[in-house]
Amino acid sequence: MSCCLIVSVWMLPTTGQTAAEIARPETERAILSSQEFHCHTGYPLAQCQKDIRELKKVLAHYPIEGLGHWTWVLVRSQDWKPISQMLRLNPDSPAFTAFEPRETFLEEALFFHDPLRTAELMEEWQRSMPKLLELAVTHELGHALCGEPNETAADHFGEELRKGRLMRCRISMEPKRKRVGTADLPGLKPNALRAP
Repeated sequence: MSCCLIVSVWMLPTTGQTAAEIARPETERAILSSQEFHCHTGYPLAQCQKDIRELKKVLAHYPIEGLGHWTWVLVRSQDWKPISQMLRLNPDSPAFTAFEPRETFLEEALFFHDPLRTAELMEEWQRSMPKLLELAVTHELGHALCGEPNETAADHFGEELRKGRLMRCRISMEPKRKRVGTADLPGLKPNALRAP
C-alpha cells in the first residue's frame, strides 16, 4: 500500500511562528524538527497552518523522538471517506498510519472544521473533539512507535501513553527487519483506528 501515490501534499513554510513556538524549549523544537507536516490538496493554507500548530501541541506531550523522521498529513473531511474506501480502510476512522512511507494521516474534522462530520465522530467514538484528537494521535503512535499492525495492541499502547506511561513495544524493533504488511494478515484492516 502506498499512500504517497494518491495524496499530493505541500510543505508548510517555517515562517510565521507564534510567540509560544518561538519560546518553546530547544529540545522540544529539536524533537519536532524530525517530523514533517503536510496538508492534502485543497486544504486552505491558513487553516492548515493552524491545525498543524494544534497537532504539534498534542505531539509535544508524547515521546515522538522514538519515531525518527516521520510525516503527518492532514486530509480534508470531504476527501477522507473516498480515500479510506479506496484503500479499503474503515471510513469512520479519523486516522491511519502507513508503515513503509512512515506517514500518519489525520482527518480535518479532528480539528473542528466540519460540523456534521465532527458530530458524527463524537457520536461514533463517544468523546469530545479534543479527546478524540488525542485518542487518534496516541493510537497511531502505537502503530508508528512500535511498528505495530495489531489494532488492539495499538489501542493499549495509546491508552498507556495518555496515562503518562510508556510501555515496551509488543513487537521487537530490531534494526530494519522486513515487516509483513497488515494487508497480508487475515482479518486485519491496515491501521484503521478502532473504538476502544
